[in-house]
Amino acid sequence: MLNPQQQKVRKIIFSEDVLSYCLYRNCIPNESRIFFKISHNIDIKTNRIWSYWCSPEVDLIEVMKNNTITGYELKGARLRKGTEEFPAFYDGIGQAIAYLNLPFVYENNQFKFGGGVFDFVYVVYARNKIEFPEHEKKIFNLLPIGVILALPDGKFEKVKEAPKNPLQNREAKEHFLNNLDTLKRHSTNSRIFRKIKETGERYFSNLK
Repeated sequence: MLNPQQQKVRKIIFSEDVLSYCLYRNCIPNESRIFFKISHNIDIKTNRIWSYWCSPEVDLIEVMKNNTITGYELKGARLRKGTEEFPAFYDGIGQAIAYLNLPFVYENNQFKFGGGVFDFVYVVYARNKIEFPEHEKKIFNLLPIGVILALPDGKFEKVKEAPKNPLQNREAKEHFLNNLDTLKRHSTNSRIFRKIKETGERYFSNLK
């Protein structure tokens, strides 16, 4: 069992779940549909012959009212030897690049489309201050992903706009938009989101 001091540290850490809740609460329009922690949508209770596969897991998907789809790779702080440690800038690049081709639509033991669903992909970094050094900008300007910095008080700053996904497949996107209900286990009505919300609200209550 954690002692009171350890419990306090755990409550205030700006973790990935807290970051996810902050993004949902502070940056995403109410009319957007949001899905959290998607690795697949397999459902053995149905006779559906296809499924979505995400490797790596997609941390957050936003589907806007105008059908723009954005994937977010989230890099929160972690505890290392009792100290909150923020991620390095290059953390998450590989995952975010992989998003460009996700989710795979797998049907009859093969991939149905060649290309991804997302219009845009962002990597979101937890930070204790807004700072985007010039040498980091040069690296990210070479990549087809955007960058957002998130502060512990819940504020965000987009420091690089995401370009259009060069690997997007229109048929895959249409398939995804027509089957959003198959992701209900990852929606704002899901057990996954309830845990994220509980963690996020506990975090902000400790900031007061």
